[in-house]
Amino acid sequence: MCEQSFGMSTVFDKVLPTLNGMRTRVVCKRPFVRDLILAQIILPYFSDKRTFIILYSEALYRKFIKFLENLLVKCSNLSPVIDNLNVIKVGKSLECRFGRLFAFIEQGDPLEEANELTRCLNELKDDDVLIMHASMGFFFELLGDNNIKEILEIFSNLPSDITLIGFKSGERTIDSLINELYDIIVRIHQDTMIDELHYVVSVEWTFSDNLREFGRFRIKDCKIADI
Repeated sequence: MCEQSFGMSTVFDKVLPTLNGMRTRVVCKRPFVRDLILAQIILPYFSDKRTFIILYSEALYRKFIKFLENLLVKCSNLSPVIDNLNVIKVGKSLECRFGRLFAFIEQGDPLEEANELTRCLNELKDDDVLIMHASMGFFFELLGDNNIKEILEIFSNLPSDITLIGFKSGERTIDSLINELYDIIVRIHQDTMIDELHYVVSVEWTFSDNLREFGRFRIKDCKIADI
């Protein structure tokens, strides 16, 4: 069992209230830390809302499942939060080993996937929360710069006040364009002055010149902890 209630951290306590009704991109290069923030911090905070997660490809779906299985051994109290997720899966199989399968899109031509995804997201409401897992970075890269229209359609058809949280792990060609579609950029990077288990959180509002460092956290026993 996690020592803290859902592993909450006071660093993120300051950030999370600003995300409601906004479109936020979380930039974190380490996949384990990125998924830990999603499962231990973001999902519990929004557990009273209808929450959706988009996962792209069977290979990355499998990897996320392995992460969840390992996490729930240590943090079994997260199980109800995970089970309450609505899953939008782009892949080859209808298999859904957590949450409820809200929609399945067969992986194939990226343009067809984009059209199906746009239609699926039309069913979401203003009060919903939508998580774009970092696996969606592969989808956007496959679409490429020549199909930015389809990416704009996906974002433009979302409800105006939906809470959107997208995860980004690396630098790809199209990333700078996609950053323009978000209101808030949360950057998480290693504090190399200490060690590889300490991280700094900073927040940038894309519609103003407001950029500030919110604080630091560390990873201890596969859990997020305050410093």
